[in-house]
Amino acid sequence: MIPSKEQIVSVLEKVKDPESSLSLLELGIVKNVDYEESTGKLLINIDFRSRNPSCVGCIPIAWLIQKKITDELSSEFLKYPGVKAVEYIDK
Repeated sequence: MIPSKEQIVSVLEKVKDPESSLSLLELGIVKNVDYEESTGKLLINIDFRSRNPSCVGCIPIAWLIQKKITDELSSEFLKYPGVKAVEYIDK
């Protein structure tokens, strides 16, 4: 079973940005979620570019925060039996 639109929204409300404590839904950084039925892969178009810091020294911290967010999203979506993998596309 793949997640329904309502379940996807629920996951986006549940997963929080550790820096601001706002949900991914509130931040609007997830632009699209697609599902490849043949592979069981969930494709998530996520926009971290708009949140990247201009400070060169801060970029590694931003990457750690982004990794935490994607790890938590993957963990939530992999709970659905039809989802075998999660892939992120940053456009």
